[in-house]
Amino acid sequence: MARARRRPLPGRRSGLPPAPAAVPPLSRACGILLAALLAASIACPGAADIFQRITLESGFEIELAPWSADGTDLDDPPVTWSIERSQDRAAEGAWSVRLSLDNLNDQGKIWIEQAVGNLEPGRRYDVRMSFSLASADFGTINLWRIIAGASGTDPESAASLIFQDETGNGAGSDVGFRWIEKSYQMEAVAGAEGTLWFALGVWGTSEFSRDYYIDDVVIVLTRQ
Repeated sequence: MARARRRPLPGRRSGLPPAPAAVPPLSRACGILLAALLAASIACPGAADIFQRITLESGFEIELAPWSADGTDLDDPPVTWSIERSQDRAAEGAWSVRLSLDNLNDQGKIWIEQAVGNLEPGRRYDVRMSFSLASADFGTINLWRIIAGASGTDPESAASLIFQDETGNGAGSDVGFRWIEKSYQMEAVAGAEGTLWFALGVWGTSEFSRDYYIDDVVIVLTRQ
């Protein structure tokens, strides 16, 4: 008598293993990306520190931010001062920042400042600060000093500021405001919270009332 043949179960082929489940396209793409990132991290130790150089540019055409105004030694006796965007003159475009100081106490210091975060705490950085300065100061007498520096803490006093050269515009006589290019290089260490502060301004070293203008600020920050 002929024996009846067993029929295969539904969904299976007789004598063959089950087919593997299909991998969704999105999961497959994520797996490829993860593998690539892992390979990069193995090949490049410290790959998290991708950005070795940061460039910050400010032309003040729309707003003062991310800069803000600050000052010190302005209360004994009180003096009048202001920092604001202005259309009086500009090195490029239509706007710049005007710094006004009626320096009756012979010691006022005013500046704009900006904080840059998400840096490595305690890491040393090379800093280059370049900007255009409009000054009406001529000759070599009664010139003020330029404030331009970077530090790991918020500058709030004269001791925390960095002073550079004088504000003279290079003219031997009164020719009014003249734009001059300024550039300074320095080193700075990021603070405990991974922040560097930048300050640009003037120190009034004689009892005059003066205006200055700052425009086209470029700061290049390079990780050592």
